[in-house]
Amino acid sequence: MKIYDYYIIILASLLLATVVILAALDETRLDFCFSVCFIETLILNELCIYFNPETKKRLNIVNYILFAGFLFIVMAKVVEILWGIDVAETLWATIKLKITGTL
Repeated sequence: MKIYDYYIIILASLLLATVVILAALDETRLDFCFSVCFIETLILNELCIYFNPETKKRLNIVNYILFAGFLFIVMAKVVEILWGIDVAETLWATIKLKITGTL
């Protein structure tokens, strides 16, 4: 097997173990679960720094996408603290309204 295969197996196993542990601890906050998985992915990507430059560039794109999701979560929490607006609930209600046409 190539190093990339080991990377995928390790990342999948790590994320699966994390989700199972969080489920066993009855953790229901999506923002916390996403943050933990995001940090694990970043750590594993930095440990695999010896990939060739093309692979490292593609992994950085994935890191940027995950970081954008992390920033959304942080900004939603800031808005919730400052103004009391639950951004996730508002976004979900807007999506349901667009799909069904009613609340």
